[in-house]
Amino acid sequence: MGKKKSAALIVLFTVVLVGLIFMSVASFQVSAVYNYNSLLSMIDLSTDLGGGYTTVYYPEGVISQEEYNAFVAEYEETQGTDGATQNPAEIYRPHGGIYLSIEDEVCTADGVVTESFQNEFDSAFRALQKRFEQKSYSSYSIKLQDDYTIRVDVPYTEEDVSNMFDTMAYSGRLVFTDGSSNTMEGTAEYIKRARVVDTVNGYGVSIEFTSEGRQAFNELTSAMISASSDSSSSDSSSSSSATVYIRVGENDLVSGGVSISAAVDENSFGFSGSFTERGSAETIVAVINSAIDESNAFDIQLDASRVATFEATLGDNAALIAAIVIGVLVVAMLVFFLIRFKGMGLAHLYGFLAYAIAFILCLALINVIQLSIAGVIAIALSAAVMVFFNWYAFNNIREEFATGKTLTASVKAGYKKSLAFTIDAHVALLLLSAVICLISTGTMFYAGLIFLLGTVISAACTLAVTRFCLYVFLAQPKNKIAFCNLKREETEDE
Repeated sequence: MGKKKSAALIVLFTVVLVGLIFMSVASFQVSAVYNYNSLLSMIDLSTDLGGGYTTVYYPEGVISQEEYNAFVAEYEETQGTDGATQNPAEIYRPHGGIYLSIEDEVCTADGVVTESFQNEFDSAFRALQKRFEQKSYSSYSIKLQDDYTIRVDVPYTEEDVSNMFDTMAYSGRLVFTDGSSNTMEGTAEYIKRARVVDTVNGYGVSIEFTSEGRQAFNELTSAMISASSDSSSSDSSSSSSATVYIRVGENDLVSGGVSISAAVDENSFGFSGSFTERGSAETIVAVINSAIDESNAFDIQLDASRVATFEATLGDNAALIAAIVIGVLVVAMLVFFLIRFKGMGLAHLYGFLAYAIAFILCLALINVIQLSIAGVIAIALSAAVMVFFNWYAFNNIREEFATGKTLTASVKAGYKKSLAFTIDAHVALLLLSAVICLISTGTMFYAGLIFLLGTVISAACTLAVTRFCLYVFLAQPKNKIAFCNLKREETEDE
């Protein structure tokens, strides 16, 4: 490669890298109404690094200490008047930090929790666990608090979190109805599962039927269209249409229902609604899939009216500290490579920066990824893989040069000697990360996904980017051997 072409490529590559690094770390105001946010700021953080939203579900008949105190204050203010309220002490019994209602048959007058409430509450807790498992959160927490309330912590999300918490608590059976007499139950006999699908304008939900479900849904929608045709027969210009309401108990999962213009005779029924965020569609899917299983059915009402935020569980500055630690290690590694390998270390620098930028782009632009401390460890491991295989290739080049080969021959032989092991190791790591993604959920799923991405990027940057940069840089110096810090062992003649 000629020096001019080499210089042009170096300048171009450097400008692109600097520009992408600037876009990755810098946020600035573009105009009075538009701000550019760095790619790093677009990465979704899990609860351990970024905090999130929290709520406590209170079953009907269970109140907090604050609510009880408010009832007591109201009772004391109205004593002796015609509108006097009942003494809260006669209605509620204390249990830890909450109060249980006797009137709602949550507990007896002696404070013993009734068996019926205990069974319903256990079913509600299992259903919430199943529903939140189906959300694409890298980490979340759902646990009992004071035995008979349920605390849920989730990461920050663009989804309407208050609506999400309310929808996830819908109680009752799943039904499809026109709002009057035409109904179909949503049981495992009729429905296989629901899933999120991509649409032109965002996301949608697809409900997959069994053969019996397909027939039942066809009969339902046929009856709905027929009834709609009868009601509109007086208006010859109107076309027949109907609305399918998907309900859990008395609650509509899709506001306004889903409009149909003909009977549905398909293996699945899809609708998009207004799901501009994936999370909104995931919430509907989670509730449907939970309600299909009769063992998860519950009838008690859960109140989640109080939503709050919380700081990162690992500390307010957990993400910053993790970034600083990784930054220090990266700088130390790059300095080592530059001192030991000089020009080859410079090629490694460019390759590693390309690796880092590609990783940041993936984390920022792939919406389903949330970064947790496990994800940070996965990033560090994949970075270590790339660093090791560049070091391995450079050492092989040094060994080949020490045998007396020319620099060009040494570079070719060193990379050829490294190729098989590099490919085999990356394929093995790729398969390992894919298995982790397939068999795990939550934190481990995202850690596996991040490591999978890192392995792919590592392979590309090790086998292509770093090697290309080395060839480009070698076209510039006069003393290429000194540029690469290569030496041959000198032997004395006997």
